[in-house]
Amino acid sequence: MLLLAAKIGILASTSGGQLTASESATWSRLRNSIATLSRNGLAVGPAVFISADGYAVANTLVIKKGVTELVTEAGLTYKIKVEGVDSASQLTLIKTTIRPAGIMFVRAADRTDGEKGTILAVLPRQVIRAELTGTEKIGVDQQTKRTFPVQEIRVEQPALQMGGALLFSKGGNLIGGLFAALAQDMPSQNVQGLAPTFNQRAKQVPARDSQQLLSNRVYGPQGMVVGYSPTWEVTSKALSGFLTPEKKAQYGLLGVFIVENQFGGVEIQSVTKDSGADLAGLEVGDVIQDISGVMIRNQVDFSRATYRLVPGTTIPITVRRKVELLTILVTVGLQHHQLVEGH
Repeated sequence: MLLLAAKIGILASTSGGQLTASESATWSRLRNSIATLSRNGLAVGPAVFISADGYAVANTLVIKKGVTELVTEAGLTYKIKVEGVDSASQLTLIKTTIRPAGIMFVRAADRTDGEKGTILAVLPRQVIRAELTGTEKIGVDQQTKRTFPVQEIRVEQPALQMGGALLFSKGGNLIGGLFAALAQDMPSQNVQGLAPTFNQRAKQVPARDSQQLLSNRVYGPQGMVVGYSPTWEVTSKALSGFLTPEKKAQYGLLGVFIVENQFGGVEIQSVTKDSGADLAGLEVGDVIQDISGVMIRNQVDFSRATYRLVPGTTIPITVRRKVELLTILVTVGLQHHQLVEGH
């Protein structure tokens, strides 16, 4: 079954054959939303429309390969221009120079379909079945130095070229883009700390180096590629920001850098001058135990809670300061993705 424009050709299949009936139905709904990005007539990776007027998003790894046009499912070719980049989600906003004809557009996944279960991975030349494991870690945005939640994806497809993949839920909603995978024979239980940094034994392979993506033999007889994607919340915030006049996602800024505390919670290592945390009186050495009613046990909890903050709101933060428990009201600041400062 050939999908998309015939000259590009994306084949819907899994390691064991064709997609199931329900997966094929999902792909049928997605087809008019998906386009193929190309350079000099060669397919490089997928893009997905997020509005009827020609705005689409693609994995930033694909855009960095110098793509200049996209081809819709109907075989129509359009020139594109880059409108914005979200470094946390690793998605780039692009727009066709002429309003495209006959397209559909997708929305971001939510908690009901973006956390766990079977999903579809749309690759440069294939559509395959993948799985969200429900395992969350934390990633580090190398541009802003802030943390964000990431999730683990498993694909039973050895040595698959996964560079530039976009991930969709069973309902046809965008979960995010694959940005890294584990190299051969590195079990996920050995992956600790910040993803995609991992630990010293695990080798992080950028998705753009698709020839280096090897199977992880720990899972199943066919071997597994274990990848990482920002969570649906990260993607949802990126898409919401892309659809504003500013074309930017807005992130809540507390203004603290933290490390895990051995007795639970996260300990403040530094406070950014004149940030909400500084003005509210948070101090180095304070151990954050609750943010706006959410228990903070570790860095993952902290990353998830701070990613949900809304700029301009005032929230209660409970800290342990020596032997005291204090609840301090902090006004959340604003951080665009280009800034390099705090959390």
